[in-house]
Amino acid sequence: MIPRIGRADQISQQITIYLTTYLTTYLTTYLTTLKDRGFSGDLGTSYAERLSMATDNSIYQLKSQAVVYPRSTSEVQLLAKLAIDKQFQSLTFTPRGGGTGTNGQALTEGIVVDMSRYMQKFLQINVAEKWVRVEAGVIKDQLNQFLAPYGYLFT
Repeated sequence: MIPRIGRADQISQQITIYLTTYLTTYLTTYLTTLKDRGFSGDLGTSYAERLSMATDNSIYQLKSQAVVYPRSTSEVQLLAKLAIDKQFQSLTFTPRGGGTGTNGQALTEGIVVDMSRYMQKFLQINVAEKWVRVEAGVIKDQLNQFLAPYGYLFT
């Protein structure tokens, strides 16, 4: 690998520091505002919590800025409505279910919206029409356990 030469490396470091400071400021303000507006889910900003969400079932790894754990659909809506605010439009969000994706879809350097902690309810089943409605945090094993008494298996 060819090393960077001279001033370009210094400028790159300055830009990285600026962006990190800029994003951290807006992230902190976003999370505080979120709580102030009634978000009752959990917020994770510790290194350990972010690292635990840095991988899925793929070969990729990306450490997020924060992890939010909404308790309901209305809290997911609150996340999105607040994100529309002009001051927060530089923040990025990625939803995460069980982290079982094999292509890194749930990984982000932005904010992970983890549905698996609280949003695991089975909302409705229609055996006659062969469908089930669940919250976004339900993973396939939980779904199959729920469907087993009805004689169904989701593959």
